Amino acid sequence: MAIPPVLNRNLALPAIAAPMFLVSGPEMVIAACRAGVIGSFPTPNARTTAILEDWLDQIAAALADDPAAAPWAVNLVVHPSNDRLADDLASVVRHKVPLVITALGSPARVVDAVHGYGGLVFADVNSVGFARKAAMAGVDGLVLVAAGAGGHTGQTAGFAFVEEVRQFWSGPIVLGGAISTGQAVRAAEVLGADLAYLGTA
Repeated sequence: MAIPPVLNRNLALPAIAAPMFLVSGPEMVIAACRAGVIGSFPTPNARTTAILEDWLDQIAAALADDPAAAPWAVNLVVHPSNDRLADDLASVVRHKVPLVITALGSPARVVDAVHGYGGLVFADVNSVGFARKAAMAGVDGLVLVAAGAGGHTGQTAGFAFVEEVRQFWSGPIVLGGAISTGQAVRAAEVLGADLAYLGTA
């Protein structure tokens, strides 16, 4: 499966700078996009929805004037405990963020809203079972959070995870889990992933 054209624009590497809690912010997103990698951040890093609005304004303004920049993404926590979800999603929709990566729950609550403005929804999943559920919810891509990844990491090795998911999913796959070199990015492609999730080395 090829990377969707809207995400493939200006990519120097088939990679996403992974959204890292308390680390990723607007400066990192902008720098990643200008370096030819999809930049992303988790919405909880912006401690309020008002701050999130400011961050989205900052990123959109910085990248609007840079025709060579790669696309950008937000990582939206969809767990029921996130009482900001509705407000954060409204901000994302207002700014027409190109890629929304859902985390910690079903992506079903955001798919229609993001598709409504032409955005893409990828879902973080850490098991084959969750990958199946996300696929059924109508997402555009799956982020396989494999063993070795940060945050809410899974226990499945990337080698097995990609192969299992490819049995039922032909859409875009992002593989995360201890990927921090060019060789590892290439290995993810050989396994059948379309993009690699890059965190810290």
